[in-house]
Order: sequence, then structure tokens, then C-alpha cells
Amino acid sequence: MLSGCTSISFSVDNLLAAPKLTAEQSEIHEALIAAVGNNLTLKYPKNGDNRSAYVIANIDDEPGDEALVFYEYTGSDTTDDGLRVNLLDKDDSGRWQSVKEIAGAGTDVDKVIITQMGADNHLNVLVGYQTLSGEEKALEIYSYLGGDFKRIGTSSYSVLETLDITSDGSNELVTIRRQTNTETGLTTSTASLLTLNKAEDENGEMTDEVTLTQSIDMCDNVSSYARALTGRVADGRNALYLDAVDAEGQLHTELVYYRYSALQNPMQIRGERLIPACTRPLGYNCTDIDHDGIIEIPCTRPLTGYENSPPEEQLLLTSWTQYKDFYELEEKYAGYYAVSDGYTFVFPSRWADSVTVKRDTVTGETVFYKFAGDINAEMTELMRIAVVPKTQVEEFTFSGYQVITSAGQLDYLVLLPTNKREQLIPTIDEVTNNLYVIEA
Repeated sequence: MLSGCTSISFSVDNLLAAPKLTAEQSEIHEALIAAVGNNLTLKYPKNGDNRSAYVIANIDDEPGDEALVFYEYTGSDTTDDGLRVNLLDKDDSGRWQSVKEIAGAGTDVDKVIITQMGADNHLNVLVGYQTLSGEEKALEIYSYLGGDFKRIGTSSYSVLETLDITSDGSNELVTIRRQTNTETGLTTSTASLLTLNKAEDENGEMTDEVTLTQSIDMCDNVSSYARALTGRVADGRNALYLDAVDAEGQLHTELVYYRYSALQNPMQIRGERLIPACTRPLGYNCTDIDHDGIIEIPCTRPLTGYENSPPEEQLLLTSWTQYKDFYELEEKYAGYYAVSDGYTFVFPSRWADSVTVKRDTVTGETVFYKFAGDINAEMTELMRIAVVPKTQVEEFTFSGYQVITSAGQLDYLVLLPTNKREQLIPTIDEVTNNLYVIEA
């Protein structure tokens, strides 16, 4: 759904030799194989923040952590097919012990979310499982209270996120589900709000219960969801942003928030107005480029000089917009987004309609020019930006490049002309303030 990595599975026999195994995980490992044997393979979540087969957190109403381990049995003599989740806790002597094993709902772990959903202080475990049926994934919600580890709710999803969408101080669960009509072949999507409430069980005891409180329609013509982000809209309301891929292979953004005691998707309500405005190529994902908590939605159009070029040759100007009531996408920044290099450069106001961009086919650098009426004519170079590994920075700085910022093992450098008589040439401070590294 969002980002993925290759699953790393290996036999538990070799687990103690794994270089990233901590001392605590080694203790959990020993307790696990003592309870269920050593013929098993660990299963690693493919998405989300928890990517370990060992998820450690305090999920009950007592001090101290518990551990969840995901695995499947291996060997020709096993009759226990399928994925398992095992909860382990410490006994009075401080030693890890297996409490309970539960069969999972799929063949792989998609994501694991540990979150507080209800008014109680304890955390709940949300596990999304990949299934053999295809895109829709299976959700199971677990609770561990009073020594009882159990499944308290199930659902399915294409997108799964938790956030305090109602602003009541506790998280709710929002799922997006896609359903295809077998007769017409049409696929529709629905956003649903799930909450955790207290209910009386058959023994008269109060227990957690997951309730679907309401659902709304999403936009049609969506083949998949490329990315989901939680953030805020401009008025401060919490929202879930979704980059949807349409049947033509382009992106548009939808957002789900809570207003007037109900979920709303303004993109679906005013789709004929908003969706065309924010439809753009793949890779132009929504993001919080300035880290203020409000998600920006990219809208694209051809850069100056590319208006009549074939679509495959066009470079695009990206307007980073924010959703505003009522049904408006208001531009906050505009500039060139180098998608493959992971940055955007916001154009200074004096650049409007006067500057364009070309890619240096030899060096791969982005070069900014004063537009002279023809994109193929000779133009005045204003600056160039290079993105290089840190190991190569010295040879660039020796040639006059300056490091603007860094991200991981990459440095972002700019080369400004030595002749500064052209007023469109930016200052180094302008470059520093206007270049934003875009998180993948």
C-alpha cells in the first residue's frame, strides 16, 4: 500500500546468529522455541513502522512489556499450516513465557500497529495480513487484558491507518475497502470509521468490542492506492490523505476528515471540480514539504516553454496546494519537483513565467534558465543543482559547488554563475530557504 521492502525469512535455528538480534530478543527466542519448537520461520511485516518479527510493547494494564512474535511452522511433518502470532510475557521471576498462540488471518504480515484506541490507557494490537485473495488484506485486532490474549475484531482493507480523526483525545481506525461488482466489473471504494467500545460479554463481564460506526463513499475509477498519510488540513482538523491511482495510471489525492459529526471526503463531494485540478503523473505524491503538520497536494502543469511539447518531453511546474474550506485547493508554493532526486525547488516570486528548467543529459543535473522564448534556443543559465553521494562531494565543491543540505548519504549542491549581473540569479540564502528535500 504505502512503501515496501523484501521480506527476510530465515529458520529460527539460525536466529541467534542474526546480527541485529538483541539480548532481549534472544531471551524471547528461547522462550518461544521452548513453547512451540524450533521448526518455524519468522515472518516480517512488510509495511508500517514495526518491521521486526518481534514486536515489543506494553499492551496490557500492568507494568512491563509484552512481546508478539510472528512465524509459520516448517517441516514436512507439521500439520499446523499458516501464519501464527504468539504473545509472550514475563513471569514473576522475570523470565519470558509463552502465554498464547493465535492463528493469523493470512499468508504474510502486511503491517503491525500498536495504538491506544479506547478511553483506557492500555494499547491494542492491529495486525494486517496479506492474503491469497489479492489486493484486499485481512485485519485482526487483539487485546491482552487480565492475562487473556484474544481477538476482539476483524475486518478487511486496502488502506489501514489510525489517527484521532474525531479530535476526542483517542485514536480511531480508518479503513479504505475496495469492492468489485462481479456483474458490472465496476470497482467502488468505501472509507469506514471503526472505534473501540466497552460491551458486556456472555458472562456479564465488560470487554473491548470493535464497532463500525459509519462509512462514506470514495471516488470511483480508482485501481489502487499508492500512498496514505495522516496529517492536518489548513484549519487544523486531522485528516487521512490518500494518493489514488486511476484507471489511466495517474494520481489524484483524496482526503477523509471528520466534520459535523460525520466522515467527509470533499474530493468525492466536489469531484468534478477538485479531481481534475490535482490529477498528475505517478510519483508526485502528497507530502508535508515544510513539516508544519499540514499536508500539501501537488498539482502540475507544463513549465514555461513546454506548453506545446509532447507529454513525454514535458517538464512540469508543481504547485504545492493546501485544501481549504470550502472545496478549494490554495497554492502555497510553486516550483520544480525533481521526483527522481527527491527535492523541490520553490521559485522566487520574480521567477514567475520567466524561468524554465532543463535536465543536463550528460551530468543528470537540473539546470535553471532565463526563458528566452524558445525552450530549444540558447538561454542564460541561472543555477544548477546536483544530488551526489557524500563520497563524491569534494570533487564538486572543488569545482565551485556549495552544499545546501543533506539527507542520508546524499548531499544537495548548487552551482551559481560567477557573473551576478543577471537579477534572476538567486542568492545562496534564497537557494537554501527554497530547496526542500521530499521524504519518500
